[in-house]
Amino acid sequence: MRINKERLKKHIIELSNIGYTKGQGITRQAFTPIYEEAKEYVKNLMEEIGLKVYEDAVGNLFGRLEGNNKNHAIIMGSHIDTVPNGGIFDGSLGVLGGIECIQTLMENNYTNQYSLEAAAFIGEEGTEVGGTFGSRCFTGEVDFNKEDFDYLETVGISKEDIKRAERNPKTVKNYLELHIEQGNILYTEEVSIGIVKGIVGIAQYKAEVKGKANHAGTTPMHLRDDALIKASKVINQINETVNQLGEPLVGTVGYIKAYPGAINVIPGKVEFTIELRDMSRDRVEAAIHLIKEECKDLDLSIEKLAYEWEVNLDQDTQDEIEKACKDLGYNYKFMYSGAGHDANPISKIAPTGMIFVPSKEGISHAPEEWTEWEDVDKGANTLLYTLINLDGE
Repeated sequence: MRINKERLKKHIIELSNIGYTKGQGITRQAFTPIYEEAKEYVKNLMEEIGLKVYEDAVGNLFGRLEGNNKNHAIIMGSHIDTVPNGGIFDGSLGVLGGIECIQTLMENNYTNQYSLEAAAFIGEEGTEVGGTFGSRCFTGEVDFNKEDFDYLETVGISKEDIKRAERNPKTVKNYLELHIEQGNILYTEEVSIGIVKGIVGIAQYKAEVKGKANHAGTTPMHLRDDALIKASKVINQINETVNQLGEPLVGTVGYIKAYPGAINVIPGKVEFTIELRDMSRDRVEAAIHLIKEECKDLDLSIEKLAYEWEVNLDQDTQDEIEKACKDLGYNYKFMYSGAGHDANPISKIAPTGMIFVPSKEGISHAPEEWTEWEDVDKGANTLLYTLINLDGE
């Protein structure tokens, strides 16, 4: 039994046309008319093959095939929203791959023991209240303030809707997510399938370095207290500390602003962000401690903005993915995900597995994002065989 490669390809291309602008990629953000159009397309696919289609109170979409064990479901899913100017496969592959797997089983008169669901979670790529919005509501992992709820009301979502969207964990047997890697490991190493062991934690900080603003023409170099010079030393130290502690820790300074920001004024203050990702909270905190220690004479202050804890995915589910790869004759490797996914919050309520396929040259979140159709086929078949393995338990 194999999935229909050409049909899946057709669905991926058709969905990619919704929100696409030539030369600029796909812009299909949650709570927009374009997103609703895409959701309607996916809904129609689900209905056409005879799935029971329903939408929860926050906009997560599900297509369900009842099994002998009606109250216990294996869910396959991801998201169909994109970043601005995004690519064709990110998220969509997991949603459409899930639908394709269920359709393949139905066409082969397969009798499923557990209910099977394909899911499209809303707002994975980020909204005014953060990323993985739909899957966090699905799991009840929400901590919204008044401003968050004020925004949600503008898109028609109330506090009661948030509560109603929470799924009873006892009804979920497993969650599976097929996704492009969004990195360059599988592509570089020519490996067909990545079996994800865990998803890194993401820590974000706001850093500030103080100096003294002064006239750029009348202040000699030896009398300056240039905040930007100090900040550059901190940024170099971040890079050195991350390299010192080693993989999988990564660190990024993605935003920087000097004040007052005039061409003829020595910067008196610099603000910048620090993002650290690792599979260990202790290592992240050790990195921040080392950075502070090495930069204690640079008038540095660091404020924590947000932290999404790392998760280790279910070992038994990883074993079933590995068995599927062996049965299909695909080469594979175990690896960590450096990006967040809907699998992150869902893993906290149900045994969860992720299947990666290669991204050409590691490019994602860009119009140039590409995965070869042969790799799409292998990923979807791995998902299919893993689903069958889990359904037979």
